[in-house]
Amino acid sequence: MCLRHHTHMTIVEKILDKIGLERKAASFTSTGMTVADPFLLWRNLKKVDPQKAFEVFSGYTAACIRAIAEDVAAIPLELYTINKAGDYERQYDHELLDILDAVNPQQTGLELKYNTAAHLESVGNAYWLLDGVKTDKDKPRAIYLLDPSRTRVIAKRDDFPYTILGYELRLNTTTKYYKPHEILHIKYPDPSDPIEGIGTVQTAAQWIDADNYAQEFNRRFFLNGARIGGFLESESAYTPEQLEYLKKSFENIFKGVENAYRVAALPKGTTYKPGGETQKDMDFGNLMDRMGSRILAAFRVPKSVLGITEDVNRANAEATNYIFALRTIKPKMRLITTYINEFLVPRYGDNLHLDFEDPVPENRELRIQEMAVATGNQPVMSINEAREEYFGLDPVDRGENVMTDFSKIPLGAPKPKAADRPTIKRNGIRAPITRAARIAKTRKTISLSISEAITKELENIETKTKEIKNKNITTLTDEEYDVVWKNFAARVDKYEKLAIDKIREHNKDTFKEVRENLEQALKSKDISPDKLLDIDKRMALLVDLLTPLVEDLAKTEGAAAAELLGIADLNILNDDVKKALARGIQLMSESYNKTTLSLLQEKINASLSSGASLDDLESDISQIEEFSDEVRAAQVARTETFRVANEATKEAWKQTGVVKTIKFYTAADERVCPFCEPLHGKVIGIEENFFEKGDEITGSDGSTMKVDYDDIGTPPIHPSCRCYTRPSEISID
Repeated sequence: MCLRHHTHMTIVEKILDKIGLERKAASFTSTGMTVADPFLLWRNLKKVDPQKAFEVFSGYTAACIRAIAEDVAAIPLELYTINKAGDYERQYDHELLDILDAVNPQQTGLELKYNTAAHLESVGNAYWLLDGVKTDKDKPRAIYLLDPSRTRVIAKRDDFPYTILGYELRLNTTTKYYKPHEILHIKYPDPSDPIEGIGTVQTAAQWIDADNYAQEFNRRFFLNGARIGGFLESESAYTPEQLEYLKKSFENIFKGVENAYRVAALPKGTTYKPGGETQKDMDFGNLMDRMGSRILAAFRVPKSVLGITEDVNRANAEATNYIFALRTIKPKMRLITTYINEFLVPRYGDNLHLDFEDPVPENRELRIQEMAVATGNQPVMSINEAREEYFGLDPVDRGENVMTDFSKIPLGAPKPKAADRPTIKRNGIRAPITRAARIAKTRKTISLSISEAITKELENIETKTKEIKNKNITTLTDEEYDVVWKNFAARVDKYEKLAIDKIREHNKDTFKEVRENLEQALKSKDISPDKLLDIDKRMALLVDLLTPLVEDLAKTEGAAAAELLGIADLNILNDDVKKALARGIQLMSESYNKTTLSLLQEKINASLSSGASLDDLESDISQIEEFSDEVRAAQVARTETFRVANEATKEAWKQTGVVKTIKFYTAADERVCPFCEPLHGKVIGIEENFFEKGDEITGSDGSTMKVDYDDIGTPPIHPSCRCYTRPSEISID
């Protein structure tokens, strides 16, 4: 029998010994060479293989990755344009923000950010496939995240600087290759490899592996009867076959948690001797705590973030959350947006910059202390201001003044000092205002700025509208007609917001019905479409919700279109127009609800095939509901309100009998898409269509789009299209 001396064994050696991995680093061969220990695989490799690292998603590692990814995903992105003076102006509506919010038909922008952060933590690389691009100037149709454990950078390393030739994605049966401009490669820099990054899991492999060994030892401890294995000794002379039979018989009866501490009846002359140390002897508590602390340190995640509340009170929890946001989340988000700014943003314009909302919470205690020192502990707001700010209470008589001590008298106001650049004061040191500070200041005054800008723009539009009313509508320049378009867009915008609310109301009822039907469908093992949702009922309800709004919009825009020709009191809502509007709303409702059902089926079936629970399915449904509320509702509302408004405009001109032809008109800005751009100025008869169903539209960039929804008599040409028509030829008898 092999005897092992445990007296001088380390904790790790004891673990390895008990699970059958004998440590050999202390053993010498006849040549005097040391034999490698179990961790030599980690130490000898430059970096752990991505496939291995990507599979390590359990315990502390999974908790840390999830904590980081969830915080990164929750940070809103902010887009700014930079003018010639170097000032930054926030953009709330832009096609770049649209694609980052709705990256592809299966994922949301939040999911893209979450998985990007998770991939970086695991293997140090996140690969964004920019779908549909042919050069490094093209805008992607969608963004897909590739599996980093199956993706490899193809680079020419026999010369310097290294050249990236492309990317390789290895699937189960095929391999796909992508050109450099098709992939946005985000990475955690590896000092020893300028081509591929290195993840936190790869850098902390030894700590994670030791923790996994401890977990495996713990698991085997319980599987083997809640005690460490022992020895069977017998005075009888057994053959090897008899010994093996005795061992297996003993294990069958007494092995396993359910058989722990059963009384054993052994053959005559056979005794059982417990072997090795108990878990207490192995000092498991300290071992696992040490391994866990090291893993948390590697990811820079405080215990309080994971919900570990030992020795944590509110004060130090807030402090650690502040440090987590400042030292962990913000630098990672800054790295991600740096790559996006470098390789994706320029495709949308040279004057754009992508930033993000600062995730670091304000240090309110320090802020209060600074304010107290700055004001000499004197009041800085009136009683009425405090009542409104903190309690939402009405003002009181004589509560509008800021009160102070009568011993305090004013010393005078500081005189303004001329300076080349605006400055701010930080910690007693005068320093130039940074861009981040300017952005922070802009956030505080953004509502006022937007309000002032809108008021000024409306006044300008009103003035120009009065000027062009006396002109021939067909002779207006594009710049003059832009005023007409802005009036049109402003009116439609009000209905768009109402439509969004209606669609979200519809979503709420739809997903309520899905949740009520899902559990029953799972029990019957029938997840067919009609079991999840009554599609006909949903379509009819959405039509009923939107019809009054659509008819009112058509009436408003019909009257506005007639007024452009000097015709008043035109009501276009005859029976034929109402039927046409009803048909359009029916088409939209059918498309919207069937898309909802398709998304649900695809997501639920995929989750069920991977063994998801009911809670997991509930999470899937919530994600689709959020995507429908935040992305699809806005897109459909914009598309449908512009469609109805444009069709009503054309119908009004048709009913006047004076407009013979109309001309396609695009917005005068950089957001015009490649499909609409070449249509600007195209003229058709008032009774004709720009495109028939089945036609193919070729964009200015050579891309094509098939008209498969319906005939196109007026814009929109595609979802979220903002184009318009204007009279081209007028004949007055």
